[in-house]
Amino acid sequence: MRVVQLVRMLAAGALLATGVLHAAPNAAPVRAAGITTTIIDWVPFVRFGGITYLQAPTAGRPLGAADLGQRFSIVRFKVAGVVHDPAYHIKDGDAAFLPIGTPVYRVKNYAPTFRLAARVGARIVLFEADTDPLAHSGGDLLDIGGKVRAIGINSAKDGTTRLATITDPRIVARLVGVVLHGPVDQARTESTSAKYFITFLLRDGTVITRAYWLASGQLARGIMTPPAFRAAVDRALKR
Repeated sequence: MRVVQLVRMLAAGALLATGVLHAAPNAAPVRAAGITTTIIDWVPFVRFGGITYLQAPTAGRPLGAADLGQRFSIVRFKVAGVVHDPAYHIKDGDAAFLPIGTPVYRVKNYAPTFRLAARVGARIVLFEADTDPLAHSGGDLLDIGGKVRAIGINSAKDGTTRLATITDPRIVARLVGVVLHGPVDQARTESTSAKYFITFLLRDGTVITRAYWLASGQLARGIMTPPAFRAAVDRALKR
């Protein structure tokens, strides 16, 4: 008998809080005749300089050619369809689905430790930093200082239904500062589903969406916010 173990690699869109190599808790063996193998359902990622970037959800305006800066690097290895070991440790130059040799570009006006982009057919796909072993504060993961025009609070059910929006420039600036100065604990895991999703609406028309847990104050991934951030979220929801 062959056991086909389906290992789901979750993270993207509303699941930005999880890591690239975290198997789904409900992964279950499926029986068939033959030898043992493993099917890995990779999420779209790239890795450079020790930083793992996940493909950002499609929200806000799409990127255009004018958004691309200088070439940052190229993809050196595509794991999808090649790597079948769930214990595989991704390396610099790895990508889930981008073909070997695909150029990866900086995104204008953003640090490459936060955003990178690549052409996929006629589209330009945006990648944002998920994990960085050198990150100590939120500002090491999110390059958004002075770039946020509003903060949305979205439903945990789908990550997109808007429940409230904070537009006061003073409050927005204060909350962004709290996030950028918040300590980072990327080894932390949450035992419950995210309570809300926080959406940073940027001045250039793009957006960032991250899971947020009220109890711990964690903003994915691993940015720990103080009670003042939760208080602002609660006030916005009560209006």
